[in-house]
Amino acid sequence: MDKSFSVASCYEFLDSNRIPYGPPNIHDGVFSLLWKLDVPFKIKAFGWRLFRSRLPIKDQLALRGIALSLDNSLCSFCGVCSENLNHLFFECGVVKKIWRDIAVSVGKGDSYFVECLAFYMVKGRKLGVVWLAITWAIWLVRNGVCFRNDPWNVDNTVWNIKLLVWKWSYCGKITHPKYSFYEFCKDPVFFLS
Repeated sequence: MDKSFSVASCYEFLDSNRIPYGPPNIHDGVFSLLWKLDVPFKIKAFGWRLFRSRLPIKDQLALRGIALSLDNSLCSFCGVCSENLNHLFFECGVVKKIWRDIAVSVGKGDSYFVECLAFYMVKGRKLGVVWLAITWAIWLVRNGVCFRNDPWNVDNTVWNIKLLVWKWSYCGKITHPKYSFYEFCKDPVFFLS
Protein backbone atom coordinates (compact mmCIF):
# COMPACT_ATOMS: atom_id res chain seq x y z
CA MET A 1 0.00 0.00 0.00
CA ASP A 2 1.34 3.44 -0.91
CA LYS A 3 0.02 5.23 2.25
CA SER A 4 -2.13 7.63 0.24
CA PHE A 5 -5.71 8.20 1.31
CA SER A 6 -8.65 7.19 -0.86
CA VAL A 7 -12.26 6.42 -0.15
CA ALA A 8 -11.68 2.83 -1.23
CA SER A 9 -8.77 2.42 1.20
CA CYS A 10 -10.90 3.88 3.99
CA TYR A 11 -13.73 1.40 3.29
CA GLU A 12 -11.22 -1.43 3.11
CA PHE A 13 -9.75 -0.43 6.48
CA LEU A 14 -13.16 -0.13 8.14
CA ASP A 15 -14.36 -3.41 6.66
CA SER A 16 -11.28 -5.32 7.83
CA ASN A 17 -11.99 -4.34 11.46
CA ARG A 18 -15.72 -4.92 11.29
CA ILE A 19 -17.37 -7.34 13.67
CA PRO A 20 -20.36 -9.12 12.09
CA TYR A 21 -23.75 -8.20 13.53
CA GLY A 22 -25.07 -11.58 14.59
CA PRO A 23 -25.71 -14.67 12.50
CA PRO A 24 -26.37 -14.40 8.78
CA ASN A 25 -29.96 -13.73 7.76
CA ILE A 26 -31.81 -16.94 6.91
CA HIS A 27 -33.59 -15.15 4.08
CA ASP A 28 -30.45 -13.91 2.24
CA GLY A 29 -30.95 -16.38 -0.62
CA VAL A 30 -34.60 -15.44 -0.83
CA PHE A 31 -33.78 -11.73 -1.17
CA SER A 32 -31.42 -12.35 -4.08
CA LEU A 33 -34.02 -14.44 -5.90
CA LEU A 34 -36.90 -12.11 -5.05
CA TRP A 35 -35.54 -9.36 -7.30
CA LYS A 36 -35.10 -11.83 -10.19
CA LEU A 37 -38.71 -13.06 -10.24
CA ASP A 38 -40.88 -12.21 -13.25
CA VAL A 39 -43.46 -10.18 -11.37
CA PRO A 40 -44.24 -6.45 -11.32
CA PHE A 41 -41.78 -4.36 -9.33
CA LYS A 42 -44.36 -3.33 -6.74
CA ILE A 43 -44.88 -7.02 -5.95
CA LYS A 44 -41.14 -7.49 -5.47
CA ALA A 45 -41.11 -4.48 -3.14
CA PHE A 46 -44.09 -5.92 -1.28
CA GLY A 47 -42.27 -9.26 -0.89
CA TRP A 48 -39.18 -7.49 0.41
CA ARG A 49 -41.28 -5.55 2.94
CA LEU A 50 -43.01 -8.77 3.98
CA PHE A 51 -39.73 -10.59 4.64
CA ARG A 52 -38.35 -7.59 6.52
CA SER A 53 -41.56 -7.21 8.62
CA ARG A 54 -42.09 -3.70 7.26
CA LEU A 55 -45.76 -3.90 6.32
CA PRO A 56 -48.20 -1.62 8.16
CA ILE A 57 -49.96 -4.43 9.98
CA LYS A 58 -51.98 -3.58 13.08
CA ASP A 59 -49.39 -4.74 15.63
CA GLN A 60 -46.67 -2.76 13.81
CA LEU A 61 -48.88 0.32 13.76
CA ALA A 62 -49.38 0.01 17.53
CA LEU A 63 -45.59 -0.21 18.02
CA ARG A 64 -45.23 3.01 16.03
CA GLY A 65 -47.65 4.77 18.34
CA ILE A 66 -50.67 4.74 16.07
CA ALA A 67 -53.62 4.21 18.39
CA LEU A 68 -56.06 1.45 17.48
CA SER A 69 -59.18 0.52 19.39
CA LEU A 70 -59.22 -2.94 20.95
CA ASP A 71 -61.68 -4.39 18.41
CA ASN A 72 -59.80 -2.67 15.57
CA SER A 73 -56.54 -4.43 16.49
CA LEU A 74 -58.03 -7.86 15.80
CA CYS A 75 -57.42 -9.87 12.63
CA SER A 76 -59.44 -8.60 9.69
CA PHE A 77 -60.32 -12.16 8.67
CA CYS A 78 -61.17 -14.12 11.81
CA GLY A 79 -61.73 -11.24 14.25
CA VAL A 80 -60.43 -13.37 17.13
CA CYS A 81 -56.64 -12.98 17.37
CA SER A 82 -54.60 -9.80 17.27
CA GLU A 83 -53.30 -9.05 13.80
CA ASN A 84 -49.58 -9.65 13.40
CA LEU A 85 -47.56 -10.67 10.37
CA ASN A 86 -47.48 -14.42 11.05
CA HIS A 87 -51.14 -14.61 11.97
CA LEU A 88 -52.32 -12.53 9.01
CA PHE A 89 -50.38 -14.42 6.32
CA PHE A 90 -49.93 -17.92 7.73
CA GLU A 91 -51.67 -18.80 11.00
CA CYS A 92 -55.22 -17.47 10.64
CA GLY A 93 -57.69 -20.32 10.08
CA VAL A 94 -59.29 -18.48 7.17
CA VAL A 95 -55.95 -17.84 5.48
CA LYS A 96 -54.92 -21.47 5.95
CA LYS A 97 -57.86 -22.44 3.74
CA ILE A 98 -56.47 -20.23 0.97
CA TRP A 99 -52.99 -21.74 1.31
CA ARG A 100 -54.44 -25.26 1.32
CA ASP A 101 -56.53 -24.71 -1.82
CA ILE A 102 -53.61 -23.23 -3.76
CA ALA A 103 -51.15 -25.86 -2.50
CA VAL A 104 -53.47 -28.63 -3.62
CA SER A 105 -53.94 -27.01 -7.04
CA VAL A 106 -50.16 -26.82 -7.64
CA GLY A 107 -49.57 -30.33 -6.34
CA LYS A 108 -47.99 -29.56 -2.95
CA GLY A 109 -49.08 -30.53 0.56
CA ASP A 110 -50.73 -27.64 2.40
CA SER A 111 -48.51 -27.27 5.47
CA TYR A 112 -45.37 -28.23 3.57
CA PHE A 113 -45.97 -25.43 1.07
CA VAL A 114 -46.16 -22.74 3.73
CA GLU A 115 -43.36 -24.02 5.95
CA CYS A 116 -40.83 -24.36 3.13
CA LEU A 117 -41.27 -20.91 1.64
CA ALA A 118 -37.56 -20.12 1.66
CA PHE A 119 -36.81 -23.41 -0.09
CA TYR A 120 -39.42 -22.71 -2.76
CA MET A 121 -38.27 -19.16 -3.28
CA VAL A 122 -34.62 -20.16 -3.66
CA LYS A 123 -35.03 -23.45 -5.52
CA GLY A 124 -37.92 -22.60 -7.79
CA ARG A 125 -38.65 -19.27 -9.37
CA LYS A 126 -42.06 -20.47 -10.53
CA LEU A 127 -43.19 -21.46 -7.05
CA GLY A 128 -41.76 -18.17 -5.77
CA VAL A 129 -44.21 -16.44 -8.11
CA VAL A 130 -47.04 -18.55 -6.66
CA TRP A 131 -45.97 -17.71 -3.12
CA LEU A 132 -45.87 -13.98 -3.88
CA ALA A 133 -49.27 -14.14 -5.58
CA ILE A 134 -50.80 -15.73 -2.49
CA THR A 135 -49.36 -13.22 -0.06
CA TRP A 136 -50.20 -10.29 -2.35
CA ALA A 137 -53.82 -11.44 -2.73
CA ILE A 138 -54.16 -11.89 1.04
CA TRP A 139 -52.80 -8.37 1.53
CA LEU A 140 -55.23 -6.88 -1.00
CA VAL A 141 -58.22 -8.66 0.54
CA ARG A 142 -57.15 -7.61 4.02
CA ASN A 143 -56.89 -3.96 2.94
CA GLY A 144 -60.29 -4.13 1.26
CA VAL A 145 -61.86 -5.52 4.42
CA CYS A 146 -60.06 -3.02 6.69
CA PHE A 147 -60.60 0.17 4.73
CA ARG A 148 -63.72 -0.38 2.60
CA ASN A 149 -65.59 -3.23 4.32
CA ASP A 150 -65.40 -5.16 1.04
CA PRO A 151 -67.15 -8.51 0.95
CA TRP A 152 -64.90 -11.47 0.15
CA ASN A 153 -64.71 -15.24 0.32
CA VAL A 154 -62.03 -17.90 0.08
CA ASP A 155 -63.13 -19.23 -3.33
CA ASN A 156 -62.94 -15.81 -5.01
CA THR A 157 -59.56 -15.15 -3.43
CA VAL A 158 -58.22 -18.49 -4.70
CA TRP A 159 -59.45 -17.69 -8.22
CA ASN A 160 -57.81 -14.25 -8.03
CA ILE A 161 -54.53 -15.87 -6.97
CA LYS A 162 -54.68 -18.27 -9.92
CA LEU A 163 -55.37 -15.33 -12.22
CA LEU A 164 -52.35 -13.45 -10.85
CA VAL A 165 -50.08 -16.48 -11.30
CA TRP A 166 -51.37 -16.98 -14.84
CA LYS A 167 -50.83 -13.31 -15.75
CA TRP A 168 -47.37 -13.11 -14.21
CA SER A 169 -46.20 -16.45 -15.58
CA TYR A 170 -47.47 -15.61 -19.05
CA CYS A 171 -45.95 -12.12 -19.08
CA GLY A 172 -42.71 -13.40 -17.59
CA LYS A 173 -42.49 -16.25 -20.09
CA ILE A 174 -41.76 -18.75 -17.31
CA THR A 175 -44.19 -21.30 -18.67
CA HIS A 176 -45.68 -22.53 -21.94
CA PRO A 177 -46.28 -19.63 -24.33
CA LYS A 178 -49.82 -20.28 -25.58
CA TYR A 179 -52.48 -21.31 -23.15
CA SER A 180 -55.70 -19.90 -21.80
CA PHE A 181 -56.62 -19.19 -18.22
CA TYR A 182 -59.07 -22.07 -18.41
CA GLU A 183 -56.30 -24.49 -19.48
CA PHE A 184 -54.05 -23.17 -16.74
CA CYS A 185 -56.73 -23.69 -14.04
CA LYS A 186 -57.39 -27.26 -15.20
CA ASP A 187 -53.77 -28.28 -14.64
CA PRO A 188 -51.50 -25.55 -13.20
CA VAL A 189 -48.86 -28.15 -12.28
CA PHE A 190 -48.30 -28.88 -15.99
CA PHE A 191 -47.85 -25.22 -16.85
CA LEU A 192 -45.59 -24.51 -13.89
CA SER A 193 -43.33 -27.51 -14.50
